[in-house]
Amino acid sequence: MNNFYPVSPLVGITNTSYGAQVGVMDEMWSVRVVRGKKIIAEKTIPDLDLENIVGVAYGHIRVEGLSRHAVAMMAGRLMQFARKYQTAGVCPNYEIPDLAYDDGTTIGEIAAEARGEVIVTAEDTAPSGDLPDMRIGEIPVIPRTTGEAAWASIIESHATMICEAAIYASELPKGHLEIMFNRIADALIQQWVSSSPDEPSTAVMKFGALIQACSDESQLPKTGAGTSTIETGVCRILSICRNLDPSASRISGGYPCTFHEIIAKKLSELTGANISVNTSSTGCIVSISLQ
Repeated sequence: MNNFYPVSPLVGITNTSYGAQVGVMDEMWSVRVVRGKKIIAEKTIPDLDLENIVGVAYGHIRVEGLSRHAVAMMAGRLMQFARKYQTAGVCPNYEIPDLAYDDGTTIGEIAAEARGEVIVTAEDTAPSGDLPDMRIGEIPVIPRTTGEAAWASIIESHATMICEAAIYASELPKGHLEIMFNRIADALIQQWVSSSPDEPSTAVMKFGALIQACSDESQLPKTGAGTSTIETGVCRILSICRNLDPSASRISGGYPCTFHEIIAKKLSELTGANISVNTSSTGCIVSISLQ
């Protein structure tokens, strides 16, 4: 694994799984040859010349009947990026984190190690050593769970996932927390939309159900035409998060409620409705109206 620094994106060869990048390595121009996500070779070249790039790439590609012209077309694109770098001295970050070397090590792992970041392994995700011994002597009878008992179990899982995700992401570099919960919100809304693609209002109804599920004291007071209000009592999600983080020092400020506020904002933009979430320690009020 060398100190290859790419100055071009990965440019593929038509109708093959091969591609290449041009870069700098050991203060010399160099070429990286890739098949799929595997790095086949990283070789320096004496100078930035089309034939030098073609020579490295063609020498490591194993495709029967592949013409040198096809490789030259790819090399020509790489030359364009290399010339831009040669002129400007800077370029975007063209590194591809999931490219891997023969030993399975990825570019992303190497970069993380260079930054001093901890690389999570399968062993790191094993059950916490703080958990009690939970070995059982026999399989218990699993009761059928419906109604309020099912709700309690689901909301417990929902709350734990939000809170633990917020705790974990708050320890990552700035921006990761927001990106993660925005992605989750997008996925959830997409799930709602896909369940009834011809009924855009379904997503708003699903959000209303999500909010009501936060508490067993939810109600829908009567409002004027064109508006809807949801009021919840003591928030079960918030209570669980307080149990997980009694000192309120680990969960990032605003969570878990911020997650629902993110969803409300996205739905407002997508549906044209005005959805506001007002939270408090005793519950929340969600107002929905047409803008």
